[in-house]
Amino acid sequence: MKRNEIVLLMILALVQFTNIVDFMIVMPLGPILKKLWGIDSTQFSRIVSVFSIGAFISSMIGLAYVDRFDRKKVLLIVYAGFTIGTFLCGLSNNYNQLLGARFLTGLFGGIGGSTVLSMVSDYVAPQRRGQAMGILMTGFALASVMGVPGGLWLAGQFQWHTPFMVLGFICMVVFILAVFIVPRFTDHLKDGFVKQKIWTILKQVFKEKNRRWALLLSSLLIMSHFSIIPFLTDFFTYNLSVNYKTDVPLIYIIGGLCTVVCSPIVGKLSDKFGRVPVYTILTFLAMVPLLSITNLHTNNLWILMPVTSTLFIFSGTRLVVGNAQVTSTVLSKERGSFLIVNSSLQQLSTGIIAAVGGAIVTNDSAKKI
Repeated sequence: MKRNEIVLLMILALVQFTNIVDFMIVMPLGPILKKLWGIDSTQFSRIVSVFSIGAFISSMIGLAYVDRFDRKKVLLIVYAGFTIGTFLCGLSNNYNQLLGARFLTGLFGGIGGSTVLSMVSDYVAPQRRGQAMGILMTGFALASVMGVPGGLWLAGQFQWHTPFMVLGFICMVVFILAVFIVPRFTDHLKDGFVKQKIWTILKQVFKEKNRRWALLLSSLLIMSHFSIIPFLTDFFTYNLSVNYKTDVPLIYIIGGLCTVVCSPIVGKLSDKFGRVPVYTILTFLAMVPLLSITNLHTNNLWILMPVTSTLFIFSGTRLVVGNAQVTSTVLSKERGSFLIVNSSLQQLSTGIIAAVGGAIVTNDSAKKI
């Protein structure tokens, strides 16, 4: 890839990294927050899902405007709001305050994620887009390698507020880098902008059968990925008696490192052999750890690590190939609106599956789920 493409992708990967860490950092904090506020799994799942619901609402509101402006300006505005929301999470003192702060952060985080995907799709040629998505999705893997275990360590050593405050300062640094490094994105404005109502845009997005399939694929992909993710830390801690402060972070570190290595490789393979066959293979491979991890009855790390690592690899790299395929279904001038719809449906899917999981999962007297 070209040097300027790599530099831009690294900055956007950092944006994705902070966005994903902000979303994921709550999930491993479950044991601490449950003990601190006396909440159960259903109440905790609302903390996870409210972020996604906020992202869905803001994405639908911004649908009529995302293609109207320079994408860089849109990114900077929503990322500033996202940073403020992250700090407010760290300043929360009770359950309801955290719910409100999570909702606000999600409002800005949802548009930010779709704007990043629009930038990549506009800047990188289709024949290199799989590799570009592989680099971009390293933000997801890095969130597992550094963000989640780092958050666990900070919460264990200091207070549960600390991970959010540290992440807020990281967001400030990334914001400054984006101001000076990210170029303007105005090519999609060359043909002019025609103001349309949200309903009109939705009709245009859904009018083609191929786009409808792409959106369905994207939603189901996210739902399958997050069907068990919010409850993994509780499962490891209470059901398998894995050490919360040492072994649980190690699980995320090893799994994330494996995904960091594999994501760019899978991206290249999808460019070379085709996205559909690579995605199909990854889907069947992901079924094995997804079913295995929920039926484990041991805390032996030599057994647990291979299962969790393969879950990170196969399920995570599916996102790489899936996003590359989905972004190829629309032209540049419509891509921003399409990807906001895609992102909003992903967020809604995450919120739904977290709420459904919270309704299904219960805790016994020993806090086992």
